[in-house]
Amino acid sequence: MMRRWTAMAALVLLVLASPGFGQLSELNRAWADDPIWHDGLCEIATYEAERVIYGQPRTYTARLFTNKERYDAKSTTKASSGGVEVFKHHRRDDVPTRNYTYHFSTMAYVDTRTLGPVKLEMGSQEDCGATFKQFVLDRGTLRTMQSSYFPGEGLREGRHSLDDERAAFVDALTLTLRGFPFGGGRSLVLRALPPQIDTHLTPDDPMRVMVRELDIDELDLPIGRVRAHHLVVEMEESVGGSRRLEYWFAERLEGAGDEAGRHVLVQHAGPWGVRMRLASIERRAYWK
Repeated sequence: MMRRWTAMAALVLLVLASPGFGQLSELNRAWADDPIWHDGLCEIATYEAERVIYGQPRTYTARLFTNKERYDAKSTTKASSGGVEVFKHHRRDDVPTRNYTYHFSTMAYVDTRTLGPVKLEMGSQEDCGATFKQFVLDRGTLRTMQSSYFPGEGLREGRHSLDDERAAFVDALTLTLRGFPFGGGRSLVLRALPPQIDTHLTPDDPMRVMVRELDIDELDLPIGRVRAHHLVVEMEESVGGSRRLEYWFAERLEGAGDEAGRHVLVQHAGPWGVRMRLASIERRAYWK
């Protein structure tokens, strides 16, 4: 408990040291409202990536698929008609090890009007078993379900209050922080579902999360040299061996479909030793 209060105090001091702002709905919407999201295609960003498994860094290719669709809140599925417009943000990690490959599929759904969280699903599979997690935000209540094959874990279900204009999913910040008001050294405090991309049961009680802008960095990436806004995310508690996560969002990616400044994620350092560096970006209908 003392460690948790110490972490909370540190977050408060960081907030006081930075010019803050309100909630996710106050983020810059230019990228989210760009007409390109209605061109019938999907943004596909491919990354050279690394994740630590069995104590060793494993190199692999990660992908982020982002497009808009309609969401049926009653069935929590894609709507056949009507529904709410959401961003569907799919992260695909296929991580090879010596014996077999770990497959992680994480789907984050974000309301396009508020940029607030709607639903998160994570499925993992490898030759020892499968794990599935689902988190649905419904009128201020976060319904949680996790099913892990590991001994002593099994099925865990719960409900948490998340009726807050600062509500977020940490696993969706690779999308929603594209609208951060870059350039002012500002900060934002969120109440967020912790990271979930793991084969084990993970903490699902929303925690306080602090987002801070550092600077603009010049990065040498597989896609080329890129100027990027550097954000740091400090979580109230450590998850996946990390309390501090880092995100770099491009100013522009000329010639890569980002001339309008949609601030694509170009580099990320996350929990479980994850590192991602942008290799390519395209728009296409991957389902055809």
